[in-house]
Amino acid sequence: METQPDRPAKAMKKTVIFEEKYGVDIEKFSTTSDVEKFIEDKIGRELQVVESDDHGIVSTRGNIFKLIDYDINRRFDETINS
Repeated sequence: METQPDRPAKAMKKTVIFEEKYGVDIEKFSTTSDVEKFIEDKIGRELQVVESDDHGIVSTRGNIFKLIDYDINRRFDETINS
């Protein structure tokens, strides 16, 4: 992996696709809004922001599986008594 002078490889790793696609240095942007405006100017339209209604594989809390609320003490007692 190539690095730019005075710039560690780890920082470049996360932005390399953006930088290569648009030919820019991510360090020149100070906010996410700056990046969004740059992309909007490049594609000639506003970005379409979509909201996930928690229907994907990963929930908004970062869990892959749905959380189940149950009484662990009752389940333990049922298991021990069976």
